[in-house]
Amino acid sequence: MNITRENTGDLTVTVRIEILKQDYEEKVIKQLKDFQHKANIPGFRPGKVPVGLVRKMYGKAIVADEVNKIISDSLAHYIRDEKLEVLGNPLPNGEKNHDYTFEAEQDFEFYFDMGMAPEIVLNLSALPPISRYVINVDDTMLDSYITDMRKRYGNNIHPETAGEENTISGETGNDINPIDPANPDAEFYEKVYPGKEITTEEQFREQVKKDASAGFAGETDKQLYHHVTDTLLQEIPIQLPDLFLKRWLTEHKESTLTPEAVEQEYDSFTESMKWQLIENKLIREFNIKVEDAEIRNYIKNYFLRQIPMNTEDPEAEKRFDSLVDTVMKNKEQVQKINDELYTGKLLDVFKTNLTFEEKEISYEEFITLASAKHDHDHKHHDDHEHDHDHEDEQDYKHEH
Repeated sequence: MNITRENTGDLTVTVRIEILKQDYEEKVIKQLKDFQHKANIPGFRPGKVPVGLVRKMYGKAIVADEVNKIISDSLAHYIRDEKLEVLGNPLPNGEKNHDYTFEAEQDFEFYFDMGMAPEIVLNLSALPPISRYVINVDDTMLDSYITDMRKRYGNNIHPETAGEENTISGETGNDINPIDPANPDAEFYEKVYPGKEITTEEQFREQVKKDASAGFAGETDKQLYHHVTDTLLQEIPIQLPDLFLKRWLTEHKESTLTPEAVEQEYDSFTESMKWQLIENKLIREFNIKVEDAEIRNYIKNYFLRQIPMNTEDPEAEKRFDSLVDTVMKNKEQVQKINDELYTGKLLDVFKTNLTFEEKEISYEEFITLASAKHDHDHKHHDDHEHDHDHEDEQDYKHEH
């Protein structure tokens, strides 16, 4: 068997696979013998069917099956061994391929077209500053937080009627529990922030404001991640083999798309593919990895937040390990965690290597921005997905 390839464009190649009789004959003979022993044909005792008859009846299908296995395996190994970055899957070349019958032929040659990934050049430090939003906790929001805290640390009193500040407990409303808000004094500050030695209202408000801002970090980081990905897509020029990809989108075996549908959705598809190429380049360049131990630790910490564990109890440790083992068997859930950890590590790379321009905005303005981004992503329904899982070998076949 021989494999060669020819460049047919800037990002396309055609691979020629030559399969000789000796590449498949031994396996075909073995298959024929298996059929000979198992075949149940009228007029012949089991195991006594002439091999010539078996070849006549099943030989064509057996040869085709073995040849297709060789094609599939050899293409997968060739792509791996040559370290080719292929977009989509190889497609049979209809112009060059022969219409074999798999009956009289002994040697075969097949041609497959492939789209190649472009070289991505990353220079994060050269990118323009990216807006990084900081949510301003204004006095109105701060007052609201402090009012809630004073109620939470206040005292219950028991009047005969309920007022606006009251809470009612009991299934039938039989207890009326109004709250006398805690006084904003040193005792209250110590209850809220034990050990921080806060003694004045100014210190307390500053600490609450700091904590409130930190509480928005998850939301602002998510917005920042999307903002960075959009910027990278805009600033990094990426050429794709468009004609091949449009053909692949309509011709690969799982496709249900018409050429018209491909044209309509192509921009959204290529945006997702370009981000995948950028993301993979970042992962390689910054050596980003997620180990199983990190996934297990993520799951364990999740359970610890829900069910506090006595770390000195070995039996409790075993129970938690058992819970983690159960979740680790859920491939879909593990993949989600894997993606989340990758996103976190990519965000760390962005924060370290990009230049940002901080912009202070109100929470209401931030919600408006986030909603607009969400609506935009819905219109481009192909979300940016990670490609960090183990890929199965592709199945390439000559259609006959």
